[in-house]
Amino acid sequence: MKTHEKNEIFRLHAEFCQTLSDANRLLIIGELSRGEASVNDLVERLDLRQPNVSKHLALMRERGLVLTRRDGATIYYSLSDRRIYDAISMLMDVQRDLIEKKRVLSYNLKEFSGRKE
Repeated sequence: MKTHEKNEIFRLHAEFCQTLSDANRLLIIGELSRGEASVNDLVERLDLRQPNVSKHLALMRERGLVLTRRDGATIYYSLSDRRIYDAISMLMDVQRDLIEKKRVLSYNLKEFSGRKE
């Protein structure tokens, strides 16, 4: 593979990951992992403002993370691929394990120093 092709692949990957780097978008993805929802459904369930939800969904649609289905005047959103949520879930598992390791290390450090809190 040529260097410029490799760079383009990594640029696209970084753009995809950047799409996941917003807490509200992660909340939306989590909610959509349960099934399709309209903007109003997401606003109600996540206690976010409608313009904010619409903006995030537009970006996620542009980047291929969500699909849409129209029913009359209502547009329903769904994840384009279940693996998107699965990947986030796996990263959350890793994060939880890292936090637990830090907690254990902190406890052991307190024990070592003779401080107990």
